[in-house]
Amino acid sequence: MTDWLQEAQDLTDEVLRPAATEVDRSGKIPPSHFDALRDRGFYGLAFATTDPVNTLADLGEILVSGCLATAFVWAQHHGTLLRMVMSRNDTLKARYLADLRSGAVTAGVSGSGYANPDNPLIVATETDDGYTITGQAPFVTGWGLVDVLGVTAYDPRAQKTVTFLMDATDGPNVHANRIPLSAADASNTVELTFNGHHIPHTAVIHVRKARQGGLSIADRAILRINGSLALGVARACLTEADRIGHPCPQLWETHTTIRDALDNRPPATVTSTTPAPVQANSPSPPPRTSPPPREADRSHAVSPPRG
Repeated sequence: MTDWLQEAQDLTDEVLRPAATEVDRSGKIPPSHFDALRDRGFYGLAFATTDPVNTLADLGEILVSGCLATAFVWAQHHGTLLRMVMSRNDTLKARYLADLRSGAVTAGVSGSGYANPDNPLIVATETDDGYTITGQAPFVTGWGLVDVLGVTAYDPRAQKTVTFLMDATDGPNVHANRIPLSAADASNTVELTFNGHHIPHTAVIHVRKARQGGLSIADRAILRINGSLALGVARACLTEADRIGHPCPQLWETHTTIRDALDNRPPATVTSTTPAPVQANSPSPPPRTSPPPREADRSHAVSPPRG
Protein backbone atom coordinates (compact mmCIF):
# COMPACT_ATOMS: atom_id res chain seq x y z
CA MET A 1 0.00 0.00 0.00
CA THR A 2 1.31 3.44 -0.93
CA ASP A 3 2.25 5.70 1.97
CA TRP A 4 0.92 8.92 0.46
CA LEU A 5 2.17 11.16 3.23
CA GLN A 6 5.69 9.84 2.76
CA GLU A 7 5.34 10.26 -1.00
CA ALA A 8 4.31 13.88 -0.46
CA GLN A 9 7.25 14.51 1.84
CA ASP A 10 9.66 12.97 -0.65
CA LEU A 11 8.24 15.10 -3.47
CA THR A 12 8.54 18.20 -1.31
CA ASP A 13 12.13 17.45 -0.36
CA GLU A 14 13.32 16.31 -3.78
CA VAL A 15 11.42 18.59 -6.18
CA LEU A 16 9.42 21.44 -4.67
CA ARG A 17 11.54 23.02 -1.95
CA PRO A 18 14.83 23.05 -3.90
CA ALA A 19 13.16 25.07 -6.69
CA ALA A 20 10.97 27.29 -4.50
CA THR A 21 13.23 30.33 -4.49
CA GLU A 22 13.46 30.33 -8.29
CA VAL A 23 9.69 29.87 -8.62
CA ASP A 24 9.18 32.91 -6.42
CA ARG A 25 11.81 34.96 -8.24
CA SER A 26 10.71 34.13 -11.78
CA GLY A 27 6.96 33.90 -11.23
CA LYS A 28 6.92 30.62 -13.16
CA ILE A 29 6.30 27.04 -12.06
CA PRO A 30 8.46 24.50 -13.92
CA PRO A 31 6.38 21.97 -15.89
CA SER A 32 8.46 19.31 -14.14
CA HIS A 33 6.57 20.06 -10.91
CA PHE A 34 3.28 19.04 -12.46
CA ASP A 35 4.92 16.10 -14.21
CA ALA A 36 6.17 14.85 -10.84
CA LEU A 37 2.71 15.22 -9.28
CA ARG A 38 1.22 13.27 -12.18
CA ASP A 39 3.88 10.55 -12.28
CA ARG A 40 3.50 9.89 -8.55
CA GLY A 41 -0.30 9.66 -8.76
CA PHE A 42 -1.24 12.82 -6.86
CA TYR A 43 -3.94 13.92 -9.31
CA GLY A 44 -6.01 10.79 -8.73
CA LEU A 45 -5.33 10.49 -5.04
CA ALA A 46 -9.03 10.76 -4.14
CA PHE A 47 -9.51 7.31 -5.68
CA ALA A 48 -6.53 5.71 -3.95
CA THR A 49 -7.48 6.16 -0.31
CA THR A 50 -10.48 5.38 1.88
CA ASP A 51 -10.37 8.89 3.41
CA PRO A 52 -9.74 11.18 0.44
CA VAL A 53 -10.65 14.52 2.02
CA ASN A 54 -8.46 14.26 5.10
CA THR A 55 -5.65 12.64 3.13
CA LEU A 56 -5.72 15.43 0.56
CA ALA A 57 -5.78 17.98 3.36
CA ASP A 58 -2.74 16.45 5.09
CA LEU A 59 -0.89 16.21 1.79
CA GLY A 60 -1.75 19.81 1.01
CA GLU A 61 -0.02 20.99 4.17
CA ILE A 62 3.12 19.06 3.24
CA LEU A 63 3.20 20.22 -0.39
CA VAL A 64 2.52 23.85 0.53
CA SER A 65 5.49 23.76 2.90
CA GLY A 66 7.62 23.13 -0.18
CA CYS A 67 6.04 25.43 -2.78
CA LEU A 68 2.83 27.36 -2.21
CA ALA A 69 2.28 28.21 -5.90
CA THR A 70 2.58 24.62 -7.10
CA ALA A 71 0.36 23.22 -4.36
CA PHE A 72 -2.20 25.98 -4.93
CA VAL A 73 -2.60 25.05 -8.60
CA TRP A 74 -2.67 21.32 -7.78
CA ALA A 75 -5.42 21.80 -5.19
CA GLN A 76 -7.78 23.40 -7.74
CA HIS A 77 -7.82 20.18 -9.75
CA HIS A 78 -9.69 18.30 -7.06
CA GLY A 79 -12.61 20.72 -7.03
CA THR A 80 -13.45 19.86 -10.62
CA LEU A 81 -12.54 16.17 -10.23
CA LEU A 82 -14.89 15.70 -7.27
CA ARG A 83 -17.74 17.33 -9.17
CA MET A 84 -17.06 15.19 -12.24
CA VAL A 85 -17.15 12.02 -10.14
CA MET A 86 -20.68 12.92 -9.00
CA SER A 87 -21.89 13.92 -12.48
CA ARG A 88 -24.71 12.05 -14.21
CA ASN A 89 -23.42 13.12 -17.62
CA ASP A 90 -22.00 9.74 -18.54
CA THR A 91 -20.74 10.88 -21.93
CA LEU A 92 -18.74 13.71 -20.39
CA LYS A 93 -17.41 11.40 -17.68
CA ALA A 94 -16.35 8.82 -20.25
CA ARG A 95 -14.41 11.49 -22.11
CA TYR A 96 -12.66 13.17 -19.18
CA LEU A 97 -12.80 11.28 -15.89
CA ALA A 98 -9.99 8.78 -16.52
CA ASP A 99 -7.66 11.51 -17.76
CA LEU A 100 -8.52 13.75 -14.81
CA ARG A 101 -7.73 10.86 -12.46
CA SER A 102 -4.36 10.21 -14.08
CA GLY A 103 -3.39 13.86 -14.51
CA ALA A 104 -3.22 13.52 -18.30
CA VAL A 105 -5.80 16.34 -18.20
CA THR A 106 -5.46 18.90 -15.39
CA ALA A 107 -8.22 21.17 -14.18
CA GLY A 108 -8.88 24.45 -12.46
CA VAL A 109 -12.11 25.53 -10.83
CA SER A 110 -14.44 28.49 -10.47
CA GLY A 111 -16.64 27.34 -7.63
CA SER A 112 -20.14 27.84 -6.35
CA GLY A 113 -19.18 30.92 -4.35
CA TYR A 114 -19.48 32.91 -7.56
CA ALA A 115 -22.97 31.47 -8.20
CA ASN A 116 -24.60 32.58 -4.99
CA PRO A 117 -28.33 33.11 -5.70
CA ASP A 118 -28.34 36.31 -3.64
CA ASN A 119 -25.52 37.88 -5.62
CA PRO A 120 -24.45 35.74 -8.59
CA LEU A 121 -21.25 36.87 -10.26
CA ILE A 122 -21.59 34.32 -13.08
CA VAL A 123 -25.03 33.91 -14.67
CA ALA A 124 -26.26 31.11 -16.95
CA THR A 125 -29.17 31.65 -19.35
CA GLU A 126 -30.52 28.47 -20.91
CA THR A 127 -30.94 28.33 -24.68
CA ASP A 128 -32.19 25.62 -27.03
CA ASP A 129 -28.77 24.01 -27.27
CA GLY A 130 -27.10 24.88 -23.99
CA TYR A 131 -26.38 27.97 -21.91
CA THR A 132 -25.11 31.48 -22.45
CA ILE A 133 -22.67 32.49 -19.70
CA THR A 134 -22.10 36.08 -18.59
CA GLY A 135 -20.34 37.65 -15.63
CA GLN A 136 -16.98 37.63 -13.95
CA ALA A 137 -15.06 35.26 -11.69
CA PRO A 138 -12.76 37.46 -9.59
CA PHE A 139 -10.13 34.77 -8.96
CA VAL A 140 -9.35 31.72 -11.09
CA THR A 141 -6.03 29.99 -10.39
CA GLY A 142 -3.83 28.09 -12.83
CA TRP A 143 -4.76 29.86 -16.08
CA GLY A 144 -2.32 28.75 -18.74
CA LEU A 145 -1.16 25.90 -16.49
CA VAL A 146 -4.28 23.70 -16.57
CA ASP A 147 -6.18 22.20 -19.48
CA VAL A 148 -9.82 22.58 -18.47
CA LEU A 149 -11.89 24.57 -16.02
CA GLY A 150 -14.93 23.54 -14.01
CA VAL A 151 -17.24 26.56 -13.65
CA THR A 152 -20.42 27.00 -11.63
CA ALA A 153 -22.96 29.65 -12.71
CA TYR A 154 -26.45 30.55 -11.52
CA ASP A 155 -29.56 30.30 -13.68
CA PRO A 156 -31.99 32.86 -12.15
CA ARG A 157 -34.97 31.75 -14.23
CA ALA A 158 -34.71 28.13 -13.12
CA GLN A 159 -33.24 29.03 -9.73
CA LYS A 160 -30.58 26.39 -10.25
CA THR A 161 -26.81 26.25 -10.38
CA VAL A 162 -25.18 25.03 -13.58
CA THR A 163 -21.70 23.51 -13.42
CA PHE A 164 -19.92 22.95 -16.70
CA LEU A 165 -16.53 22.05 -18.15
CA MET A 166 -14.69 24.31 -20.58
CA ASP A 167 -11.25 24.62 -22.12
CA ALA A 168 -9.01 26.86 -20.03
CA THR A 169 -8.21 29.22 -22.90
CA ASP A 170 -9.15 32.72 -23.94
CA GLY A 171 -11.77 33.01 -26.67
CA PRO A 172 -14.03 35.55 -28.37
CA ASN A 173 -16.34 35.64 -25.34
CA VAL A 174 -13.91 34.61 -22.60
CA HIS A 175 -11.15 36.93 -21.41
CA ALA A 176 -8.57 36.37 -18.66
CA ASN A 177 -6.82 39.26 -16.94
CA ARG A 178 -3.74 38.25 -14.94
CA ILE A 179 -3.77 39.43 -11.31
CA PRO A 180 -0.38 40.18 -9.72
CA LEU A 181 -0.13 38.50 -6.33
CA SER A 182 2.25 39.27 -3.48
CA ALA A 183 2.44 35.56 -2.71
CA ALA A 184 2.08 32.58 -5.07
CA ASP A 185 2.21 34.87 -8.10
CA ALA A 186 3.46 31.92 -10.16
CA SER A 187 0.03 30.31 -9.75
CA ASN A 188 -1.22 32.41 -12.70
CA THR A 189 -4.35 33.65 -10.98
CA VAL A 190 -6.67 35.65 -13.25
CA GLU A 191 -9.92 37.54 -13.29
CA LEU A 192 -12.08 35.67 -15.81
CA THR A 193 -14.80 37.50 -17.75
CA PHE A 194 -17.61 35.79 -19.66
CA ASN A 195 -19.37 37.87 -22.29
CA GLY A 196 -22.05 35.66 -23.77
CA HIS A 197 -19.91 32.50 -23.78
CA HIS A 198 -21.82 29.52 -25.18
CA ILE A 199 -21.79 26.17 -23.36
CA PRO A 200 -23.52 23.18 -24.99
CA HIS A 201 -25.63 20.84 -22.90
CA THR A 202 -23.03 18.13 -23.53
CA ALA A 203 -20.47 20.10 -21.47
CA VAL A 204 -22.70 20.39 -18.39
CA ILE A 205 -21.43 18.44 -15.37
CA HIS A 206 -24.63 18.90 -13.42
CA VAL A 207 -27.62 21.19 -12.83
CA ARG A 208 -28.89 21.48 -9.27
CA LYS A 209 -31.47 23.37 -7.29
CA ALA A 210 -29.72 26.34 -5.74
CA ARG A 211 -28.95 25.85 -2.06
CA GLN A 212 -30.32 28.45 0.32
CA GLY A 213 -27.57 28.63 2.87
CA GLY A 214 -25.20 25.88 3.90
CA LEU A 215 -22.67 23.99 1.80
CA SER A 216 -22.92 20.91 -0.38
CA ILE A 217 -20.87 17.82 0.39
CA ALA A 218 -18.47 18.69 -2.44
CA ASP A 219 -18.17 22.28 -1.21
CA ARG A 220 -17.38 21.09 2.32
CA ALA A 221 -14.70 18.76 1.00
CA ILE A 222 -13.15 21.50 -1.11
CA LEU A 223 -13.27 23.95 1.80
CA ARG A 224 -11.31 21.51 3.95
CA ILE A 225 -8.71 20.98 1.24
CA ASN A 226 -8.38 24.73 0.70
CA GLY A 227 -7.94 25.20 4.43
CA SER A 228 -4.87 23.01 4.30
CA LEU A 229 -3.14 25.58 2.10
CA ALA A 230 -3.25 28.26 4.78
CA LEU A 231 -2.39 25.73 7.46
CA GLY A 232 0.60 24.59 5.43
CA VAL A 233 1.97 28.12 5.16
CA ALA A 234 1.42 28.68 8.87
CA ARG A 235 3.07 25.36 9.76
CA ALA A 236 6.14 26.14 7.68
CA CYS A 237 6.48 29.62 9.20
CA LEU A 238 6.04 28.38 12.75
CA THR A 239 8.54 25.61 12.13
CA GLU A 240 11.08 28.13 10.88
CA ALA A 241 10.46 30.28 13.95
CA ASP A 242 11.24 27.23 16.09
CA ARG A 243 14.38 26.55 14.07
CA ILE A 244 15.83 30.03 14.53
CA GLY A 245 15.08 30.08 18.25
CA HIS A 246 11.83 32.05 18.39
CA PRO A 247 9.16 29.44 19.19
CA CYS A 248 5.51 30.50 19.24
CA PRO A 249 3.66 27.94 21.39
CA GLN A 250 0.41 29.93 21.50
CA LEU A 251 0.30 30.14 17.71
CA TRP A 252 1.02 26.42 17.45
CA GLU A 253 -1.94 25.79 19.74
CA THR A 254 -4.13 28.05 17.58
CA HIS A 255 -2.96 26.17 14.49
CA THR A 256 -4.00 22.88 16.10
CA THR A 257 -7.39 24.30 17.13
CA ILE A 258 -8.15 25.51 13.61
CA ARG A 259 -7.08 22.20 12.10
CA ASP A 260 -9.34 20.29 14.50
CA ALA A 261 -12.25 22.60 13.67
CA LEU A 262 -11.80 22.00 9.94
CA ASP A 263 -11.71 18.26 10.61
CA ASN A 264 -14.90 18.58 12.72
CA ARG A 265 -13.04 17.09 15.64
CA PRO A 266 -13.35 18.09 19.30
CA PRO A 267 -10.52 20.29 20.56
CA ALA A 268 -7.36 18.29 21.13
CA THR A 269 -5.79 17.90 24.53
CA VAL A 270 -2.46 19.63 24.19
CA THR A 271 0.20 17.78 26.17
CA SER A 272 3.11 19.91 25.08
CA THR A 273 3.71 23.61 24.74
CA THR A 274 4.84 23.34 21.12
CA PRO A 275 3.37 20.68 18.80
CA ALA A 276 6.01 19.07 16.64
CA PRO A 277 6.27 20.67 13.18
CA VAL A 278 6.48 18.77 9.93
CA GLN A 279 10.12 17.87 9.38
CA ALA A 280 11.97 17.06 6.22
CA ASN A 281 12.47 13.49 7.36
CA SER A 282 8.91 13.03 8.67
CA PRO A 283 6.29 11.47 6.37
CA SER A 284 3.24 13.20 7.82
CA PRO A 285 2.01 16.03 10.03
CA PRO A 286 2.71 14.93 13.59
CA PRO A 287 -0.01 13.93 16.04
CA ARG A 288 -1.56 16.90 17.80
CA THR A 289 -0.43 15.50 21.16
CA SER A 290 3.19 14.87 20.18
CA PRO A 291 5.95 16.11 22.43
CA PRO A 292 8.03 18.98 21.06
CA PRO A 293 10.92 18.00 18.81
CA ARG A 294 14.38 17.77 20.26
CA GLU A 295 16.69 20.64 19.41
CA ALA A 296 18.75 18.30 17.27
CA ASP A 297 15.66 17.55 15.20
CA ARG A 298 14.73 21.19 14.63
CA SER A 299 17.66 21.77 12.31
CA HIS A 300 15.93 19.50 9.78
CA ALA A 301 12.62 21.32 9.89
CA VAL A 302 11.08 22.62 6.69
CA SER A 303 11.75 26.15 5.53
CA PRO A 304 8.95 28.64 4.93
CA PRO A 305 7.37 28.32 1.46
CA ARG A 306 8.96 30.59 -1.09
CA GLY A 307 7.12 29.59 -4.25
